[in-house]
Amino acid sequence: MDKASLKKNIISKTVLFLIIMILVVMFNLLFGEDNTLVGVTTVITILMLLGKDLTQNPVKNFLILLGINLALGISSFIAANNVWVGIIIDFSVLSLIGYYFSYAMTKGLILPYGLQYLFMLNSPVDGHIFVKRIYALIFGAIIIMISQFIVNAKKNNVFKKENSIIGFNKDEIDSVYKEYALFGKKVKIHTIRASYAIRVGLLTAITSFIALYFKLPEGRWMIYTIFSLTELYSENCKIRAWKRLQGTIIGSAVVIVAFMFIKNPALRGLIILIAGYLSSFASDYRDVMILATISAIAPLAITNGSVYIALKRIMYVIIGTILALLANRFILRKSQKEHGLQ
Repeated sequence: MDKASLKKNIISKTVLFLIIMILVVMFNLLFGEDNTLVGVTTVITILMLLGKDLTQNPVKNFLILLGINLALGISSFIAANNVWVGIIIDFSVLSLIGYYFSYAMTKGLILPYGLQYLFMLNSPVDGHIFVKRIYALIFGAIIIMISQFIVNAKKNNVFKKENSIIGFNKDEIDSVYKEYALFGKKVKIHTIRASYAIRVGLLTAITSFIALYFKLPEGRWMIYTIFSLTELYSENCKIRAWKRLQGTIIGSAVVIVAFMFIKNPALRGLIILIAGYLSSFASDYRDVMILATISAIAPLAITNGSVYIALKRIMYVIIGTILALLANRFILRKSQKEHGLQ
């Protein structure tokens, strides 16, 4: 990369980081600290939807965005308040997300919506704070549509973009579909996506139940790990699992060593900010996890002790990794080789 391209890349990434920070701070100020993560997932959704043009059907797409957000908010509230009912809700919600948002055979939109549900599930609120959360979800849908109008203001785009949030890949061969009778009607089911949806829904629902029922405060890292590592094809799980473990251990080590020498809270806060900024430049999954681990552990380590927090996260990530590998190996396993993709 030449100097001009490097400079342009740094400027664009810096501007993007500042915009993200402004949006997250805005959510914090408007809806409270408990709903800041809704702002984070809203930002991720905005970025993931940049390749689509939702302005061609703005009302329909806004209602879809709004409906998804509200459904996730209400479902997570019910599931968090009743762990037994939560098993059914968690499985249903995450299976639907896994199936319908993987129509392009990628996890692009699964990430923000799945994480949004899991963040709200593991950060339950009630009373007026829950009302604020609903407002935050409504505001998030509005912000996403506003960003669409800004990005797609020029109607003479050279590239034709998809104009819907949920769609279907018409180019796929029929062999990946199977017909099933549902309520007297024949329905075509995509076998690879359905297998993935059942795996991610089942495993995440079970681990969420365990974490909530036994009140494991850091058990959410096990849930996030399983959700992140469960893949459409089993081969990808192995690759990401090793990189996630590496990233978690390295990131934890960085926090432990840094906090041994840096005692000033302001300087420790600066480490979190730098990690967040550098994450926009990371492309390899291991590097993303190193920076994500620093950003996640450091705020807790400031008050609770870096070694204790780091070791607990590593333990839950290892447990989540093992479970994800076993599930991807034995539960409705699908490989690229058997579908002629290798």
